[in-house]
This record gives sequence, structure tokens and C-alpha cells, in this order.
Amino acid sequence: MKCKVCGAYNEDYLEYCENCAAPLTPDEPEPIPAEDSYVASTGETPPAWGFVRAPQWPKPEFDANTVSEEDIPANYSSRFNPRPAQQQAQAQQPSAPAPTDAGYRSNVRVHMPAQEPVAPAAEPPRARVHTAEEAPVRPYTPARSASAGATRSAKPMPSAKSTAPRHAPEEPATGGYNDYDDLEYDPKPIRSKKHSGLKAGNRNLLFIGAVAVLVVLIAVFAVIYLNRNFDGNVGVFFDYTFGGTPFPKAATIEASQTDSGDPAYIVTIYCKNNYTARFTSGETVREDVVGAQTKNCVAWRIPEELFIPDEPLTESELHVKPNVVVISPNGEETPVEFEDEIVISIPAIEMNITAPTVSDFTTDAAVIPITGTISDNTAAVYVNETQVPIDEAGNFSTTYTLPESGAYTITVEARKNGYQTASQTFHVTYGTEDPNNASTTPGIVEGNVTFAVDDSVARYGTSSTMTVTGTMEAGAVITVSGVELNGDITQDATAGTFSFTVKTEDVGLYAAVITATKDNAAKSSTLYLEHRPDKDSYMSSVHVLDYDRISQYPEHEQGYKVTGKVTEVYQSSPYVLARIETSQGDIVFAYYSGVSEVAADDGKTYNLYADPAGTYTLSDGSTLPLMHAWFILKDG
Repeated sequence: MKCKVCGAYNEDYLEYCENCAAPLTPDEPEPIPAEDSYVASTGETPPAWGFVRAPQWPKPEFDANTVSEEDIPANYSSRFNPRPAQQQAQAQQPSAPAPTDAGYRSNVRVHMPAQEPVAPAAEPPRARVHTAEEAPVRPYTPARSASAGATRSAKPMPSAKSTAPRHAPEEPATGGYNDYDDLEYDPKPIRSKKHSGLKAGNRNLLFIGAVAVLVVLIAVFAVIYLNRNFDGNVGVFFDYTFGGTPFPKAATIEASQTDSGDPAYIVTIYCKNNYTARFTSGETVREDVVGAQTKNCVAWRIPEELFIPDEPLTESELHVKPNVVVISPNGEETPVEFEDEIVISIPAIEMNITAPTVSDFTTDAAVIPITGTISDNTAAVYVNETQVPIDEAGNFSTTYTLPESGAYTITVEARKNGYQTASQTFHVTYGTEDPNNASTTPGIVEGNVTFAVDDSVARYGTSSTMTVTGTMEAGAVITVSGVELNGDITQDATAGTFSFTVKTEDVGLYAAVITATKDNAAKSSTLYLEHRPDKDSYMSSVHVLDYDRISQYPEHEQGYKVTGKVTEVYQSSPYVLARIETSQGDIVFAYYSGVSEVAADDGKTYNLYADPAGTYTLSDGSTLPLMHAWFILKDG
């Protein structure tokens, strides 16, 4: 209920005001007589929307300054602490004058002019004595601090009856008590103010926190945007935004496969919209326009074969980068730089040379037989840039003729476009005895070490082994290659003799390369050993000559009977190499056993029982079928 003295609101069922300790009366006040009403006294009717003057509440018979502890009931709240009597009275601020009707018009207060403050007298201030009627009622207000108590004490309640003009507040007397000296701490209103202050602080903290979270989110989204579109490079972002470069991020290369499972690479180009990206590889050209629907990039799946040049290669690995340019709408071309490169393993052709068997050797024969195999029959074999035919199994056989005595280099290569070239080089010394003729092998001097194979050695036969004996220069060392030996080489360096046994289990020609080495000198020679087939059974199984077939397939397993006249003999040692004229065409044949002598233009008819053995290249560059003659019969 509301206190009629100080106007403070109190809880229901309280007997005394918590603010001024005045008795609380729950009864309704007596109605104001009609003659004392505002309308009767002023003759004005207040408007429905206007303000009315505060009612003139009756003054209580006592105030908080005159109440004593005996007047307070024992069960009253312990929070009330009446002011103790003081020896010295504090100078009080005069009460505010009660409003009069002179300041109102139509029930609306007119602003009163400010009055000049009255200057205090020069005499020392003295304590003012108030009568019971004038004594201002100072309501009790719990204070949180001294400053708050002082603030509240400095504002007294206006008196309802006093009409004295307002004066400037007087300074309190020195040595008097302060208004808050005897006030007790009341936590209820303080807690309310503190709570409202915390709420305002919390709102500030929430606002600051929200701003911080927003800033963090902006930073996170900026980082995500830079990483996604510019690889996190701020410099590229500014260059791309302000026209420095058309590339927001670097182009990428990723390994992949074609629909058929062949190796391929996915090449992705990031570029501005409306630019044209162009890929070029030989005669292959791909172009695409960069647009928003392609997410500012162009991606191609390019087969690996487009990056491999259409020519034989010498390296085992190919390091290439795609040839891509971007073209602006006004036609300006900018090459695309790739940070990564494509590494392609180049397939190799396996080549096995069976003759000659050593890379550096000395020979007494002008014709050098060259035989071998390759792993890919679609490749081409060249001997010193002259192509040699190969059969379906990848076998090839040919000869190279040395024009005169001297040192020569023979290079055999297998080539195929897109493949690594297989190459092997031979250094041959023909017919020279110059000890100062240095070979290409460092520290080796050829031609000054002597050795020879005994004439009694059988160089043909039908047995599974053949034994070779010979002599050599004292102190030399013999090595054998190109054949499989049955046991070790027996040699006596002091006596200058050697011997070894070669395994010849299958029918065929065996080329044993014998090398004699002494100090820094070496000499090599090839010894041909022939394991011949059974004569009767072989002759009975041969076919009539099919010249077209042996020309088209220079090497295949089939025996033929060749009848004709010898027109030219190319060599007689270490085996016979001659040319025979037949009714279907000329053929070059090799004869190793040496049972029958072969002579040119002797008028005799030769019957050859031979197998196809490749082709023979003539001095003019043309080729003829080459055959291995096992047996020769002569008529006439």
C-alpha cells in the first residue's frame, strides 16, 4: 500500500512504512468536501486529458526525526534503524515550497522564473532549529555507498503546507554529522541496481561477442574462398581481380585412363570466362571456351600416346608438358605454365646379337656375319643405316663386307616410332698387324697377340660336342664366348697351348669367338662349328625351290633344293660365300663345312640343299635371299 506521508509503496499487511516509519492506514481517506474540491475552489473544469495537482495529504502527527525507539513495535523489521540523537544539529536544506494555484492555468503548471539564490551571511553558519511543524520529513532510503546516501539526503521531501520560496542549499556545519552516517546497508535496492547494471553489461558483452564471431566468420569464409579459387595465394587474387593475369590458379595434371583402359592424363586449365583454351599436339588441336557453366575451367582427358613423338626415341623416360594457350576475347594469346610435368616411360625393344659375339675384335675375313633377334617383329633393324629384313619370329641375319684392311665400326639398331631404340656397336680391325692400332676399348691394343686353331680340328659333324685345340703366344690368356662350353678352358701359358669343348647338341651353326689377351693387347677370331643334319634324311625332306616364298619370308624352317650355276664367289674363308643363278632368280648362299670347293664360272651345275637364312646386301644397296647350304653336289 502507499504511504500517505512519503508516498513510498510498501508491501501489503505492513503496519509501518519501510521508508519513513509512518503508520500505514489501509482505510480509504475521507472524501474531500465538495466546497474544498479543485473545481469549487478554482471554478475550472480540468480536461479529461490534462494533469491534476497532487492531493494535499494530511500531515502525520509525527515524523522520522521525532520518533524514538520506544515508539517502534518489537516485531517491526530489524532493518529499521532510527537516527540517534546528535549533540550538534546539521544544517538542513530548507524545504521546498508547496505549489500554489498561481502557477497553474487550466490545470497546467506554468514554468516559474528561476529565483536568484540568496547569498549567505558573512557571519559563521549556525545550526538551524526547526519547529515540529517545519521540521522536514527526511525519508529513510537505503544507500549502497556514501555518495548515494549523500545524494538522497540532499533532496528532502517538500512540505505540503510550506509556501516559502526555495533557497540555495546551505553548506553543512563543520563537525556535524553526515546524512549517511547512521544509515544501514539495505541490499535489496542495491541488488536491483546491480542486477540491472549486469544486464546492461551482459548486453554489451553479447554485442561484442557477436561482432567478434562475425569477424571470425568473415575471415574463415575469406580463407575458404581464397583456397578454393586462388590456391590460398593473396597475390594471385589481386592480380586476377585487377587484370594482371587470366589464371586464378595453376593448371593441374592428373593421371587417368581412357575408356579402353589405355594411359591418359586429365589436364585442367583455370581461366577467366569468355577465354578460349587451346591444346595442340602434332596435328591434334582441341579448343573450348571457358564459361560460368564450366566453373571457370576447362578439363581434357588426353591419351598418353598424344604426348609421345612419332619417331624413335633414345631416352628411356620422356618428360613433357602440355602445349596449351588461352586466348582472350580480343585475340591475345597467353601460354599456360604447368608446375608439374608428365613423365612417360618409353617402352624398349630387346635386341640380342648372336654374331659377332664381342664388341671389339680383329678378323682376317672381309665379310662379317651379323645375326640376332628382336622382341618386336614390327620394328626395323638397321646395320650402318641399311635396313635388314626380319622374319615373323623377330630373327634377322645378314653380312657386312669390309672394303679393305683397316679399322671399322659396325652399328646395329632396332628402331620403332614411340619406342626406345636398341643399339649395339662393334669395332672391327681387318687385315692389319699394326701393334699401335688402338681399339675403342681403353687400354687395349689389338693385333699384336698371336694364336691359331689347329687344322686337325673338325669344324663340322653330327656329334653333340666338338673339341677345339690351338696354339697361342706364351703368356697369353684365352677366353671363349658365343657358345656353351662343356667344362673349362685348358691352357698352358708357358707352352703356349689351349683347348676347350663346345656343346653342339642341336643341329645348327655355332660361332665360337676366341680371344687371346696379353698385357694391354688382345686379338679375337671367330671359329664356326657346324652340327650338320643327317644327309640322307635331310635331302629326302627338302622342297622344290619357291623363290617368292624365300624372298617374302627370308627366314623360316624349311629345306629347299636349289639348282643353278655359281656366278660369283665373295669369300672362301672362314666360310664360303657365293652367288648362284637359278631359273627363278639369284640367291646368295653360305657354305661352312668346306667339303666341296666352290668356284665361279666353272661351267658346273650346283645342287644346294639349304635353309633360308635371311638376306644379303649387295654393294649397290640391293638385297638377295640368303641361304645356309648344308650339302652341295656338283654335276659335270
